Amino acid sequence: MYTTDAIVLKKMDVGEQDALYMLYTRDYGKMRAVAAGIKKQEAKLRGHLEPLSLSRVRFVMGRGREKLIGASLMNFWHGIRANAEKLAAAHYVASRIDRECMEGDRDPALWELLTACFQTLDVQKNFEDPEEFFSDFDGDLRQVMGYGGPGASDPENMPGGMHLPDYGIIKEVVL
Repeated sequence: MYTTDAIVLKKMDVGEQDALYMLYTRDYGKMRAVAAGIKKQEAKLRGHLEPLSLSRVRFVMGRGREKLIGASLMNFWHGIRANAEKLAAAHYVASRIDRECMEGDRDPALWELLTACFQTLDVQKNFEDPEEFFSDFDGDLRQVMGYGGPGASDPENMPGGMHLPDYGIIKEVVL
């Protein structure tokens, strides 16, 4: 049995009672895991694996994919869910992580970026400039994944005039 913190990127229904979750975990990177019987009224995992939430999950390795055997909700990020623009931004972040990352590759910097994004969205009072948020996130994601940082195509960021770009999202949370 394994235990780790995970952000639920998405949930897909499987059959009448099961669900397949795409998670990004602190210790195992992106993983796909099935929760058997989660749609039953008395299911112990019910309510602990909501999309765009942080949960501590317990799982076992199964044939072909992991099987979730326990979960406890750690952060539902109510501030995100209370604002449609923040919710759309959180879905954007989750879908980009899902699209860009391979399963099984642990990346502590990517975990920090993902959790920082959700924390920033949750506590940010005014979400007046979503485009700036998306731009900062996209640049930070490129940097973390090794594709260059924000403005990587700008002449000042090219070899010869190289400098490390700012982590726009991470910097907001740290300050």
